[in-house]
Amino acid sequence: MPTPIKLYHIPPSPNSMKARIALAFKKLPYEKIPVNPTDRSDVVRLSRQPLTPIMLHGETVVYDSEAILRYLDANFKDTPSLLSENYEEMRSIEQWETFARYELRQPVDIVFREFFATKRDPDAPAQASRMLDEMTGCIEDQLIQSPWLVSDRMTIADVTAAPYVYYGMLPREAVESSPVAKFFAQSLRLGKNREKTRGWVERVMAYDR
Repeated sequence: MPTPIKLYHIPPSPNSMKARIALAFKKLPYEKIPVNPTDRSDVVRLSRQPLTPIMLHGETVVYDSEAILRYLDANFKDTPSLLSENYEEMRSIEQWETFARYELRQPVDIVFREFFATKRDPDAPAQASRMLDEMTGCIEDQLIQSPWLVSDRMTIADVTAAPYVYYGMLPREAVESSPVAKFFAQSLRLGKNREKTRGWVERVMAYDR
């Protein structure tokens, strides 16, 4: 019998999305355990830190979304890989990861802060949307050459980057189900001339169902 997998996650979190996408892509069954953002005691008990997602594979605890993605590739070798055996491709994957983690997340973080702010900045939505539009320019250029960010298949580069861009193009069903999503739809929009980027995000996010 396979060792059970449990994922402690906050559903709208881009980092939690990454883990769910990877698990679905690899067709690994798992139990989803939602975490209340205001009560992370279970997360702390399991991992001695408060951040999500947390994955339990039997008695093994893995935290940090990038660590979870690598753990899945290293320990489930009979599933499709999200990494690459090619050195140059791996370097490119890591460069896109860094870009997503430190650049693409900035406009999303701005809007998240505005949602919870007691006094909102009226200029923040336009600033965040402008940043997202500028930052996705290199993604659009890359997708002209290839259907994915690295090579001809989905990798960790796509899994890491797409959830941030997704917040600039939320579908109607997501907006109607969440006050946070509704605020994002009003505050952060992916600009014009990003058709390849939109199609790419939809292909990646199709695994988060």
